[in-house]
Amino acid sequence: MAALRWVVAVVASVAAFFVVAVPWAVLSSGGHDPWEVIGPVGGVVAAGVLAALGWWASQTTAPAGGGPERRVRQSARAKGNIRQTAGNAGAVGRAGRRPMRESIRQKGRGGGDVDQVGGDRA
Repeated sequence: MAALRWVVAVVASVAAFFVVAVPWAVLSSGGHDPWEVIGPVGGVVAAGVLAALGWWASQTTAPAGGGPERRVRQSARAKGNIRQTAGNAGAVGRAGRRPMRESIRQKGRGGGDVDQVGGDRA
C-alpha cells in the first residue's frame, strides 16, 4: 500500500510538471520562451506537488473500522493470584511501526492478587 502511494506521488509530480510546462511552451508567443525559464517553474510546481503527496504517502494510518483489529476479552474468578495480559508482554514485533488497533475488555475478581495488563508491557 505504501509503495502504491509513492508511485501515485511521483506520477502526479511528473504530471504537474507537464501540466505547467507544455501549455506554457505551446501557448507562449510562438513558443519562444526559453526552457531555462519554463523548466525551473515547472520544477518548482512539481516539487510542491511531490512534497504534499510525499507527506501523504509517508503517513501510515491505523486501520479504519472494519480493518484488522485484535480483540481480547478476559475474565477471571479465583481466590488465588490472577495474572491476565492483553497485548504484548515483552514480545518483539511490530518494531518501528504504529501499533495495531486493539479492543480490550478485562474483568477480574478474587481474594488474592489480580494483575491485568491492557496494552504493551516491556
